[in-house]
Amino acid sequence: MNFQNEFSWSKSRDELFNECKRKYYFKHYGCWGGWDQTAPERIKELYILKNLSTRHIWIGGVVHQIIKYYLIQLKAGNHVILSNLLFKLKNKLKEDYDGSEAGTYKKFPKKCGLVEHEYKYLIPKDEWDGLFKTAENCITNFYNSDILKEIKKEDISKWLFLEDFLYFNFEGTKVYLSIDFAIKNEDNQIILYDWKTGKERDVEMDIQLACYALYVIQKWNLDPSRLIIKKYNVAIDKEDKFEITDKTIEDIKDYMRKSIEDMKNILADKEKNIANEEDFLKTTNVKNCLRCNFKKTCDLV
Repeated sequence: MNFQNEFSWSKSRDELFNECKRKYYFKHYGCWGGWDQTAPERIKELYILKNLSTRHIWIGGVVHQIIKYYLIQLKAGNHVILSNLLFKLKNKLKEDYDGSEAGTYKKFPKKCGLVEHEYKYLIPKDEWDGLFKTAENCITNFYNSDILKEIKKEDISKWLFLEDFLYFNFEGTKVYLSIDFAIKNEDNQIILYDWKTGKERDVEMDIQLACYALYVIQKWNLDPSRLIIKKYNVAIDKEDKFEITDKTIEDIKDYMRKSIEDMKNILADKEKNIANEEDFLKTTNVKNCLRCNFKKTCDLV
């Protein structure tokens, strides 16, 4: 089956475009078709590198997986104690880490692969141990949090588990997003929950959350005043609440229009979504280069 590389937009894609045009090209164009064993070697390598994660992003992803698992178990009527959750977390972390260290991802690119292992970065053991401890603290914080108590008080029939790869149409462009959890309460309000795992608290309404709001308002034909977004940082046990206004929605629409326009303007063929590598210059920010998963390929260009 031949898949078409269709243009789309997401917050992560926007961030990557602004971080480094060359990295953006590698991830969304250069690696296309790399899952096929008959593809040229460079394309296959780019596909492997595309799927790598940094250790911090990996830890955050596993924490999200465990929280989702726990909420699904609760909705199914299964009580899971904290020690069992932590046991599941530790097993998942060990499985991913061991597989990455062994290079399993080179044969199976969708398996966990860490930038640190690919480039043989010397990360002290106590730093790895600290990351694993952070993940445990995140799960413990969530398990004991007021926000979980709040969720449990709602009728489970009102819990909404949204698919991992949601998308909606924005003025002819597919927009992808992933919402952690939602509830439609008795007051016909929708509450979106977003779990954060960074150690710094961000109390601002960001582009990602505004994009979530746009999706929900469009999907349920909802007035912005009926939507609430709660951002809970599981690493530091802090919650922030955001109310949505008409201005929030118009601002995110303007931002997305500009971002989509910028992305398309650099293409060789906008209609067919065709890109030429030489049109995508690498960043001049050396810090970004040092931690880039495409470093080995980009250095050869």
